[in-house]
Amino acid sequence: MPITTTLRKISILTLVLAVTQTSAQGVPPDYGHDFITIGAPGNRGVTPVEAPMWDFDRFGTFGDVGYEYRISRTEVTNAQYFEFIDLYTKTPGFNPDPGSSFIGFGIGIDGFDPRGNPILFILPGAEHAPANPSWEFAARYMNWLHNDKGTRPEDFETGVYDTSTFRVDPDTGRRLDQVERSPGSRYFLPSFDEWTKAAYYDLDRYGDGQEGYWYYPGASDDPLVSGLPGEPGAETGVGQDPFPYSFAFPVGSFPETDGPWGVLDASGGIHEWTETVLEPFRPERHRVRVGSWTVDDSGTFLDDRLDDIGTGLNDRYGFRVGSVVPAPGVASVALASTLIGLQRRMR
Repeated sequence: MPITTTLRKISILTLVLAVTQTSAQGVPPDYGHDFITIGAPGNRGVTPVEAPMWDFDRFGTFGDVGYEYRISRTEVTNAQYFEFIDLYTKTPGFNPDPGSSFIGFGIGIDGFDPRGNPILFILPGAEHAPANPSWEFAARYMNWLHNDKGTRPEDFETGVYDTSTFRVDPDTGRRLDQVERSPGSRYFLPSFDEWTKAAYYDLDRYGDGQEGYWYYPGASDDPLVSGLPGEPGAETGVGQDPFPYSFAFPVGSFPETDGPWGVLDASGGIHEWTETVLEPFRPERHRVRVGSWTVDDSGTFLDDRLDDIGTGLNDRYGFRVGSVVPAPGVASVALASTLIGLQRRMR
């Protein structure tokens, strides 16, 4: 083989590796979360035909997202959350927000160490069940990931959400919390639109290239079949008793109900926090929740339907991790252009 041809091939290989490495730079680490990339930026929102129970006059449409993003396939588990909260409770000055739950139902306290820090443990069987702390601590989990799992007090309190705002105005009784991620956040609680798109939106909902939304998770227009994990035909744990799984089934218990993008537990897990406030004019904490294992008095499964979304009034909710999908850098584009030029010259 001529030396010039060999050198050209080596140069092209070098450029390919450089493009790959440069494109990968800046992608936030997974940190044990199974991320799915949600594409189709600029998708349309939900229509009144697709969501007849939704109050469009009051809240407008939803589900439209103008950018690519990542979302964890399942809710954060107690085992994943334990790593965070065990570190956080050992930081100087740890003082949980009044009325907020920093451990949830799957993690317990077995006394206190000599410095007064709680000694935490995961309840037997709850390792893979979804963690369910208060919104404030789900937000701190995102700060911690954003700060590369640091152990300084500020690694938990700043970065994505400024926790110094987590308080109530004494004059008005309104929450003052920063509820939308800061610019440049690498991780975040998904917004209501991001969560909706990941669970219900389908590029081919009405046929090839005809976008739209399903009524229920798992790409279904009919209520999902309730049952225990592993039961034939079971599609969701809605209405089932999850005991002894510490108030929730393990994440991924219904792997066949994955929807168009591959998201699991959009039905049958537990309610989930988002960073969206549905009714900001109300003084109470009202954050949108999605996904549920509860039923109403008639036994109808409503909470997992596209247009029947409630609001969070207590701390019994899980959460997923959202993350950015960085665009290729200038260096990557330049290298790719050079590679194309070399290939043309070789031909």
